[in-house]
Amino acid sequence: MSDKNLTPNETIKFQKTQEAEWIDLLRYPLATEKVSNPFLKNTYTFVVHPKASKKTIKQAFEYVFKVKVLSINTLMMPKKSRRRRQFEGYLPTYKKAILKLAPEYSLDFFGMEKTSLGI
Repeated sequence: MSDKNLTPNETIKFQKTQEAEWIDLLRYPLATEKVSNPFLKNTYTFVVHPKASKKTIKQAFEYVFKVKVLSINTLMMPKKSRRRRQFEGYLPTYKKAILKLAPEYSLDFFGMEKTSLGI
C-alpha cells in the first residue's frame, strides 16, 4: 500500500521491538582521556538518550552487553557556545551515564585488557 492511497485517518505505525528500543537508548561510549582511566576500576561512560531514566539505562545495558551493573550515575552536560567569525551558535546538551560493573565482568571496547601490572 503506497502513501498516496492513505487517508488522513489511516496511519502506518512502525513499532520497535524492545531490543531495538534498548539499543537506541545507548548512543555511544565516550572515549576521552579523562574517561579512559576508570577502565581499570571497571567503570564505563556512555552518552545516552536525554529522557532515559537510570532504571531503563541499567536494563538496556545489562540486556545488550550481558553484564551486571552495580551502580549508575547520570548527568546532563550543559550546552556550549561556539563562534565562527560573527556567527554564534551552540552545541546541544546531552546526557552521560557512568556505569560501574560487577568485578567479574568487563568490556573491552578499545583493546585495553587488564594486565597483572594494572596498565
